[in-house]
Amino acid sequence: MKRIIFLSLIPLFLVNNVFANNQKEHIDITAVSLATLTNSSFCYSLRIIYYPNGQTKEQGCQGHYNAAGISVGNWYEYDLLGMPVRTNYYHPDEFGKDYKITTTYDKNGKVLTKKIYNYANLYETEEKELNEIPQ
Repeated sequence: MKRIIFLSLIPLFLVNNVFANNQKEHIDITAVSLATLTNSSFCYSLRIIYYPNGQTKEQGCQGHYNAAGISVGNWYEYDLLGMPVRTNYYHPDEFGKDYKITTTYDKNGKVLTKKIYNYANLYETEEKELNEIPQ
């Protein structure tokens, strides 16, 4: 019953947070149209995947960029106890300016590594580590 109540609240959360703007109370159709026309990225669906024990395994935002449905913004991965394992920040942009930042954590939640890569899934290219964020 608790899960049903929680799941029924998700659409309310999504409507209020779909563009990562807590001030909005509705979907801004103008923003969607503008993002589509200018090839800007935007979030339209929160995705949460659970372990069988009910703990969150992964959560992040399914978004849109350049007529493609892709991951945008922060995606979080957790272990069976709910501790962070990895965070991926996805930044879709034109080819050569696209990137993702992957941060890994130890069992205590301390940062182990933080690396920058090209956003390989966006342009179906080979993933390569970058020295800096592309401009």
